[in-house]
Amino acid sequence: MNKDKINVLFITHADKKGGAEQSLIHLINYLDTSKHRIFLLSPRDADFLSEIRTNYTHFPLRLNSIKKRLGLGYLETVFQIRRFAKKNHIDIIHANGWRAPWYTAPLKFLTNCKLVWHHRDYTHLKMFNRVLPRFFDQIICISHFVANSIEGKNKTIIYNGVDPELALTMRSRSFMEDDILVIGTFGRIVEWKRYHLVIEAVKKLADHKKNNWKLLIVGDTSVDGSEDYYNDMVLKVKQYGLEHHVIFYGYSKKPLDLMKECDLTINFSLNEPFGRVIIESLLVQTPVIVADSGGAPEIIHQTKGGFIVKDGDVDALYQTIDSVYDKTIDYQELSIQGYMNVMKDFNMVTIARKVEDTYQSLLTEPMNPTNGWLIS
Repeated sequence: MNKDKINVLFITHADKKGGAEQSLIHLINYLDTSKHRIFLLSPRDADFLSEIRTNYTHFPLRLNSIKKRLGLGYLETVFQIRRFAKKNHIDIIHANGWRAPWYTAPLKFLTNCKLVWHHRDYTHLKMFNRVLPRFFDQIICISHFVANSIEGKNKTIIYNGVDPELALTMRSRSFMEDDILVIGTFGRIVEWKRYHLVIEAVKKLADHKKNNWKLLIVGDTSVDGSEDYYNDMVLKVKQYGLEHHVIFYGYSKKPLDLMKECDLTINFSLNEPFGRVIIESLLVQTPVIVADSGGAPEIIHQTKGGFIVKDGDVDALYQTIDSVYDKTIDYQELSIQGYMNVMKDFNMVTIARKVEDTYQSLLTEPMNPTNGWLIS
C-alpha cells in the first residue's frame, strides 16, 4: 500500500449512537483525508454509519462484553484486529469509549502501531484509571475532569467539538415566544442524569403560580435499560399534576432542531464527563444551566453561554430557571456569547487539527526497538 498517508483505525463497540459515537463521527468527518486514510471497526449494522460523510474502509466486527468474552473468544477478536492492522499497514489505532480500549491494549505487544485511547467516561474503577492507561501511547481526555481521574503523563485534553455545518440555520423562535418558557433536557434516560431533580425544580415554578412553561425530556431508555427510573418520573409528574407541562418526548434523531425551539436547556447530571448536548445547545444559541459537577462547568466557564448551579441543589436550580422566566437576565448576551465562543473553541475544524497533531507527535517519536510485529 502506498504510504503517502497516515493509516488510522478507529475502534468502537457501539451499534447505537450516543454522545461518544457522535463525537467520533464528527472527528472522522473532519480529519484531513489528504493526509490520513481512515478505517473504522464497528458492528456491521451500526446505526450511525450513514452519518459518516468522508471516505473510509469499514471493518465489521462486534466487540462483545469483556465479561462474556474474556478467554479464547476475547483473544480471537484481538488477533482478528491485529491481522487487519498488519494487512492494512495501520499506523494509529484509535480506541473510542470504554470497551474498545480493552481490545486495543494487548496490541501494544503485538504490533508496532501507536495506540490512542479517546477517554470519554468517568469511573472510580482502578483498572480504568491506573492499569489501562499504561498500555497506550496517548490518552485523549475530553475534559480536565476526566484527565484528573487517571494516572500517568501520557494524556492530553482535547474537548469534544461541534460540527459547524449544523449551525447553518439558526433558531427561528424568539425568546419566550407566546410568553411560554420552553425548557429542554437531552440525553439518554438514566438516573445519574438527574432528570428527577429538574422535575422537582420546575414544580417549584408551579408552586409559585408560574405556569407559562413547558419541559421537554428528550431521550429514551434503550441504551441503559432504566425503565424503572423512567416510570417513576412519569408517575411523579402525574402526582404533581404537571402532565400538560412536562412532555416525555422520547428519542429524537434531530435533537438540535428541538434545541432551537427551546429557550433554555438543562444538564444537571452527576459527574458528567463533558456534556455534548451543552455545546450543541450553545451552537443553536440556546443558553444552558449545568450542575457544578464533572466536566460540564468547564464548558460554561469557557463559553460564557449559561449558568453554573450548585451541584444537586434543587432550590438553586429553580431560582436560576425563575430568573430566566422573569426575564431578569441578559438573554441575548448569553445566546450570542455562547454561540461565538463555542464556534471558536469547540469547532470541529480546530478539534480535528489537535487530534492530527497528536498523531503526528506520536509518529515522530523514536521507535521503540522492542516493538514490532512479534507474531507472524
